[in-house]
Amino acid sequence: MRRALGILLAAGLLGGCGLFSSDKNVVPPAKLKPFHASLKVKRVWSHDTGNGTGGYDLALRAAFAGHAIVVANENGTVVAYRTRDGHRLWRRHLKARITAGASAGEGLVVVGTRRGRVLALDANTGKPVWTAQAPSEILAAPVVGPSGVYVASLDGHVTAFGLAHGRQLWMAAHAHPALTLFLTARPTLASELLYEGYANGELVALRTTDGRRLWTSAVAEPRGGDAVERLVDLGHPLYAQNIVYVNGYHGAVAALAAHSGRILWGRPLSSYRSMALGGQSLYVITAHSRVMALASASGGTVWKQTAFLNRRLGSPVLAGPAVVMGDLAGYTQWLSRRTGKLIARVRVGEGAIRAAPLAGRVAGHKGLPAVFVLTTTGRLAALAFRPARS
Repeated sequence: MRRALGILLAAGLLGGCGLFSSDKNVVPPAKLKPFHASLKVKRVWSHDTGNGTGGYDLALRAAFAGHAIVVANENGTVVAYRTRDGHRLWRRHLKARITAGASAGEGLVVVGTRRGRVLALDANTGKPVWTAQAPSEILAAPVVGPSGVYVASLDGHVTAFGLAHGRQLWMAAHAHPALTLFLTARPTLASELLYEGYANGELVALRTTDGRRLWTSAVAEPRGGDAVERLVDLGHPLYAQNIVYVNGYHGAVAALAAHSGRILWGRPLSSYRSMALGGQSLYVITAHSRVMALASASGGTVWKQTAFLNRRLGSPVLAGPAVVMGDLAGYTQWLSRRTGKLIARVRVGEGAIRAAPLAGRVAGHKGLPAVFVLTTTGRLAALAFRPARS
């Protein structure tokens, strides 16, 4: 029953504004308006990598693996391309429905499946290395660290697997509500601790050596008269300078002391996309696609951009002077990190862009900085940028 309700909620949430209301009451996405671009963005290369999310509400992501970028598709296709010029390095078709990934590190590419399987491939060749089993469906990309692969599954468990062999090292369970957004937060690995946000509004710190829980902090508490209003699922935590930042749906954006879980500050904002952190600012996409820059030290508002209401913005990434995110129609929106002003816009493809783009460089284009964007239809593009001449 939990899984069925979760699917319905995901369809309502990711379908846009007017959550869980009838079609006639749904607020349409804001129309894109003309603007003057002050950042020059150019598509360097692009590929159709496969079927993308296969029409499901998944946030499949790309991952860097050395000088390659790796993409996983729902139908089991995993492909690696050279970041410099988009040349395909290898392609592997797995007999599995991929619902999480790709992740890369320590010479591995790792994905998760609808049936809870964890599949590890050699990052250089795509050859299968090992297969493991998690307790339930995997929706969050695995985390690959120097001591293991860590997987959060839909039932609230976090499981650690050995890098070389995939054998289970430990498993940590957590209380899980009957009704969720059918989203699972991707854990964050920092200083030999694993930080994970849960659907009951709690953030937990686990020791990577044995899964022992060091602290639990209630970031958001369920409130409201019905089950939907009481949803408080937490998103992917961020770590920097001994502080953990986390956001939650119907909850808050908060900063916590990494060693104790003590809440340093909190803002009552509803958000379920991953955030971005850079300089003195934390960049947040609210549930209705407002883009906000918050002061990382206090949570105070630096700026707010409301031009993209209900365009179902995806998770952001910081790239040079810009904070970049995609929308429901395959457009990348580039905002000034300093002011929130729109400085560039490029369309990648017809599919939506949910996962955060990756920031890197394309050496084959004079070493220009770039973002690599993946759509839900499987289109992967490298976009190089440079400031426009005045």
